[in-house]
Amino acid sequence: MKTISNTVLGKGDDKSLPIIPGTYPAHVSEVGIKEYNESFVYNVTYKVAPEVEKVQIDKMHIENGELTKVLDADGNPVKITASYLTGKTFRSNGVWLTPDPGDEKWKNRKYKQYFESLGVVFESDDDGNTILGQVEEDDVLGSPCLIKIALEDYTDREGQPKRAWKVFSIYPWANGSKIDTEELSSDVPF
Repeated sequence: MKTISNTVLGKGDDKSLPIIPGTYPAHVSEVGIKEYNESFVYNVTYKVAPEVEKVQIDKMHIENGELTKVLDADGNPVKITASYLTGKTFRSNGVWLTPDPGDEKWKNRKYKQYFESLGVVFESDDDGNTILGQVEEDDVLGSPCLIKIALEDYTDREGQPKRAWKVFSIYPWANGSKIDTEELSSDVPF
């Protein structure tokens, strides 16, 4: 066997780092739109951006099924970069658009706020009211944002408790740039 210099695997280095709840830079990587009872539900998937390397988080490990901070010799939390999250994808909870909501115009408030966070600009009428349009995948694919992820507990169809990572909130990413769809599908650095 040929020896490779500076290639050592230390104790504990073989464990993968767990996902940590938090807010991370990402891009829209997929948009699923389904019609249901004359309304539309949007399920958006996000891909964590390489800029996540600038985010410092507490190093964690899983102990007895719970996240536990890794401490240094002085008992202080060990900080690491969140770069290991680069390229991971997370889905949002559905966002609804209700065309012609009648007196229940509030139903579309979340839709408006959600897509404005992704840079969508809706038109306004002469009275300053927002005229909502139906967002299409091409309108937001590759758009930058900050995603807040956490674990969601739910019960599956068989009544079994389950957990899944979900995007609970999105925020505008002021310094983020929209990326080309080809960049979204490329995971290989060459």
